[in-house]
Amino acid sequence: RKSGVMIYLAIVAKGDVVIYEAKLPGPSSAKNPAENQLQFIVHQALDALDQKTWSGTNMFLKEVDRFNNMPVSAFVTAGHIKFMLLHQSGVDENSVKQFFYELYQLYIKVSMNPFYLKNTPITSRTFGDRVFQAARSHFLR
Repeated sequence: RKSGVMIYLAIVAKGDVVIYEAKLPGPSSAKNPAENQLQFIVHQALDALDQKTWSGTNMFLKEVDRFNNMPVSAFVTAGHIKFMLLHQSGVDENSVKQFFYELYQLYIKVSMNPFYLKNTPITSRTFGDRVFQAARSHFLR
């Protein structure tokens, strides 16, 4: 598979505030949405995510919404931080799940830092680098 920027990640805190976003490496496609649509697509999926969050006990919620045949997968932490991933429909669900669990471990490390203020943008370069490494290892095999 060719590498292209096709996976969009958003970490959303309370009040639907995006505290981290990234365009991650993944399988490329000619049908990528315009860059200015990415936040809108993920934000639109928040209502569906909220409904699904309260209907079960799993942290990994799988697909919560779709846009032009592209799923939005989600993961919700115990503290109600939402990880949302817009990706191509061919991406393996297990890869998404494993990526989310690795992202959760990275997020926990950031949130435990005494200098990080809860629900504020994550600006750590190390966090960003590790998120990209995780994306490469799970989506570009």
